[in-house]
Amino acid sequence: AITGMSAAWTASGAPITWGDDVLSVVMGTLDRDQMVAAMQAADALVVMKVGRNLPKVRAALEASGKSDRAVVVQYASLPDQSVTPLSEIDGDSLPYFSIILVHGQGRRP
Repeated sequence: AITGMSAAWTASGAPITWGDDVLSVVMGTLDRDQMVAAMQAADALVVMKVGRNLPKVRAALEASGKSDRAVVVQYASLPDQSVTPLSEIDGDSLPYFSIILVHGQGRRP
């Protein structure tokens, strides 16, 4: 079986991390401050359980300085799959099968 997050980063067409990047999986159900702390501590992110939490997730990505690199993958590995920059997403919610990715940048010590 392939996990949703690995299907999502494969759909995005780029590795989620490389080099010494730190990857964190963050749940959109966390409170904003917890999300910001986790996002600031990571180089690459997978944000799951976005759905109706999109406004809070978007605010946390902006506060952590990562919103400009965020992409939304909807329906990864399914026929309706799409990959869209977060900046192009309107509205306050996403479908259940949506994951937000922030790719790493190949951090080196």
